[in-house]
Amino acid sequence: MAIARQHHTGNRRLLAAAAAAATVAALTAGCTSGSKNDKNAAGPSVSPSATTAAASPSAPADPEAADRAEAQAAYTHYWDVLTAAYAKADPDDPNLTKVATGNALVQTQQDLANFRTRGRVFSGQPQHSNTGITFKADTKLKTAVITDCLDVSQWKPVEKTGGKEVQLPSTRLLRYVNTVTAEKWSNGWMVLEDKQEGKAC
Repeated sequence: MAIARQHHTGNRRLLAAAAAAATVAALTAGCTSGSKNDKNAAGPSVSPSATTAAASPSAPADPEAADRAEAQAAYTHYWDVLTAAYAKADPDDPNLTKVATGNALVQTQQDLANFRTRGRVFSGQPQHSNTGITFKADTKLKTAVITDCLDVSQWKPVEKTGGKEVQLPSTRLLRYVNTVTAEKWSNGWMVLEDKQEGKAC
């Protein structure tokens, strides 16, 4: 009967081994499943480049943008006043002293006085293009230098009586570089100098 006992003992050992293997398999499956769930719970990954882009600061604003816009508006108004004064050849136009001073004012008033003496006024309007504005450094008052291409081909001197166009030299420039210097005063921008550069544009 010793053989029978050995047979029963061997069967018990086989059953125990099988049960142990099943337990290990179950535990392994649980760990694998948990690992997958943990990965899914972590959510989508974010690329380093996307994070860097989101954190990048925006470009700094132009600190002189407001002054540049004011200078541009003042320059446009200055030419509106000049155009109106030349349409009447009126050196005493009170609006002139509101937009210009110094050499710019004196030069304009003398020019208008000469046209009035000759009985001439201006017809049409000047045109501007490629306007550029820079600011001088280390000045007591904010000072702008405004340069553009001035087109006077449609701004012509005519006889005040009759409106006949005055014939001018054919060699004169009709489109030229013009430079204006203006200061920012408490009551607005004032033109100090208005200079024709003598260069075609």
